[in-house]
Amino acid sequence: MPQMGFDMHEGTLVRWLKPEGATVQNGEAIAEIETDKAVVEFESYASGVLSKILVSEGTTVPVGQVIAIVGAEGEVVADVAPPRTPIAASAPPESAVAPTVVEVRSSGSGNGSAPPPEVRASPVARKLAQERGIDLAQLVGTGPGGRITKDDVLGAQVAPVTAAAGPAAVAPAAAPAQGGELMPLSRMRQQIARVTVRSKQEKPHFYVSSEIDMTAAMDLRRDINETLEADGVRVTVNDLIIKACVEALRRHPKFNAILEGDGIRFNEAINVGVAIAEEEGLIVPAIMDCAGKSLRDIAVASKDLADRARNGTLHPQEYTGGTFAISNLGMFDVSSFIAIIHPPQTAVLAVGTVAKKPVVRGDEIAVAQMMTATLSADHRVVDGAEGAEFIVDVKRLLESPLSLML
Repeated sequence: MPQMGFDMHEGTLVRWLKPEGATVQNGEAIAEIETDKAVVEFESYASGVLSKILVSEGTTVPVGQVIAIVGAEGEVVADVAPPRTPIAASAPPESAVAPTVVEVRSSGSGNGSAPPPEVRASPVARKLAQERGIDLAQLVGTGPGGRITKDDVLGAQVAPVTAAAGPAAVAPAAAPAQGGELMPLSRMRQQIARVTVRSKQEKPHFYVSSEIDMTAAMDLRRDINETLEADGVRVTVNDLIIKACVEALRRHPKFNAILEGDGIRFNEAINVGVAIAEEEGLIVPAIMDCAGKSLRDIAVASKDLADRARNGTLHPQEYTGGTFAISNLGMFDVSSFIAIIHPPQTAVLAVGTVAKKPVVRGDEIAVAQMMTATLSADHRVVDGAEGAEFIVDVKRLLESPLSLML
C-alpha cells in the first residue's frame, strides 16, 4: 500500500484494474486506492506478471503492507500465509511499516456460488454508507451509468435487521440532525483536521497581500478564448494565475522548495497544486511539470485534472507531488482570504474574485478589474522581504500578461 498523501496511514483497495496473471508494465495503473481524500490509481512498481493479489476489493490496509506480487513470466510464487490476527482499522501508524499480509476477504458466500455483481458508487457515497450502516447493493444509483451518489445514500437508511431477516431493507430517510446532536467526522474531514493542525503547529506562517489590476489579463483571456474556441480549449483566470506563479517560481526557487532536516531541498520540477472543493472537503492535486507548459497546455491540464479529481482517477504523483499551491475562491464572490500551507510545501497563494473597482491612475479615477492575492509562506524557509518580492513578481506578470505568452 503506497503512501499517497501527507500523513496517510492506511488506504482502501477499491478495485483491481488487472486480474491475476495479467501482464503489467512499470507505471501502469493496476488498482484504484481510496485515501482519506480521494480515489487514485495505483501504478505498478515493476514490469512483469501480476502473479498474486493479496488484498481483496474493499479491504483497508496500512501503508507499507504488501497488496500484490509482480513476478517474472513463468515464475512460481509461493503461497503466502495470512496473518494470525486481522489488522484492525484503528491500528497505530507504526504498524504501517510492517510488510505483513492481511487476510483476503472472500467475495462469495462460501458455498461456491458466484460473487455478487460490483456496486458502482462514488468514494463519498461509500464512506457515508459505511458510517450509516447502509447496504449499497440495496440502493439504485442516479449517477452516470447507475453510479450511486452521495444524495442517493442521504436519501435512504437501513432498517434494523434481525439474524433471520435476510438482506437489509432500505427505509425512509432519517430525520435531519437536531441541535446539540454530535455528527461524527468523516475520514476525509479527520484527515483535513490532522493536516491543517500539523501545518499550523509546525509551520510558522507569515502573510503578504497585494491588489492586482487584472484588466489587461481579462482582455487577453477573452482574445485567447476567441482564438481557441474552435479547438475546445478555454483559458480560465486560474490558468493565468498558475502561469504567472510558475514564472515567479523560476525566479524565486525557495518558494518551490521544502524544509528537510536542517536544510532546504530545492525541487527540480514545478508542480502546482490546485485546491479543488469536493462534497466532503478539499483536495489539492497538482499539475505536474508546469515549467515546460505553455498557457494553453496549462489550461488543458487544469481542466483534465479537475475532471479526473471529480471522477476519482487521479494518479498518485498528482495527489502527492505538489511543490506549490494555489487556492482560488473567486467563483464564490470572496474578495480575499488566507490559505493554510499544505505540508510539506513552503507556500500557497490565495486569490479572490476579480471585480470592478475605482482606482487612481495618475490624477484620474478609472474603473479597473481588481483581484486581491495573499501569499502564505513558511518563515523557516523564506522571509517577509522575499515574500514581497515573489508576490510583486506575480503582480507584474499578471498586469503585463503578454509576457505569459512568451
